[in-house]
Amino acid sequence: MDWIVGQSQLTVRPLPPDANEKLSRGARKGFPSGPRRGIICGMSGAQKEPGKFTLGDTPRVVGSVSQEGTLARLAARAERDCDIVEVRVDLIGPYAPHSPRAGAEPVWFKHAQAIEARGLPVVVTVRLATEGGKWKQPDELRLPLFEEAMRHLAAADIELRSPILEPVSAMAREHGRALIVSHHDFGRTPPLEELRVIVDKASRYGTVAKIATMIRNEDDLAILRALLAERRHTPLCVLGMGPMGPQTRIDFPKLGSCLTYGYLDTPIAPGQASARELMRQLHG
Repeated sequence: MDWIVGQSQLTVRPLPPDANEKLSRGARKGFPSGPRRGIICGMSGAQKEPGKFTLGDTPRVVGSVSQEGTLARLAARAERDCDIVEVRVDLIGPYAPHSPRAGAEPVWFKHAQAIEARGLPVVVTVRLATEGGKWKQPDELRLPLFEEAMRHLAAADIELRSPILEPVSAMAREHGRALIVSHHDFGRTPPLEELRVIVDKASRYGTVAKIATMIRNEDDLAILRALLAERRHTPLCVLGMGPMGPQTRIDFPKLGSCLTYGYLDTPIAPGQASARELMRQLHG
């Protein structure tokens, strides 16, 4: 079947008929069957085809990069310590040092293109300081960075509460790219009904809804598990924060979270596991 997001069409290919049999034989080690999803691919643009942002029955490990040297290494060598590379532009810096911003080529851009040429899709994230990142400039100054990402790379991540959510969503539809719409709550895990509203709103703007909340107790864990257990058309990524959070990056993919995040150079969050370790535990 086809899945329509705004004016842009994403293709959903049902899992092959023998998928369940393969899973039962352990072809995808470490994953219980979980909720079934098709394979979701962003349309390629007129430029060199970007890495396909593919989500299916097997959760994907996103490796976060916070240093330019790591990007350069990934661009030069065919490392496979993750399924998807997240480029944290707010940490790396959006422009080359000492270059004028007008017309300046982003310092991360060529490396990101080279990474995709080697077969790893790239997600561009320019995280706001209010959502745990380092971007403290006016929000609208992120728009040229998102435009660059939407024109040439596989995907981007934008906060649900961002004032520029609508124009970035429109860019993703125009260029046929995947868009992760994120919600972070650093103080609590909201009630299940509130999370449903958040996910539904994120789903209207993006192709993936991402929820990250503070886990204070077992009741919070139960709420996030219940959210993952519900069937929905939009792929959902759920992560826990706090002392109980690291284990969710391993457990929640087994319950249906389509993505999990680890670092490729330096931990971005306290207790964050490396992408290599997540690959080992989840992909076997």
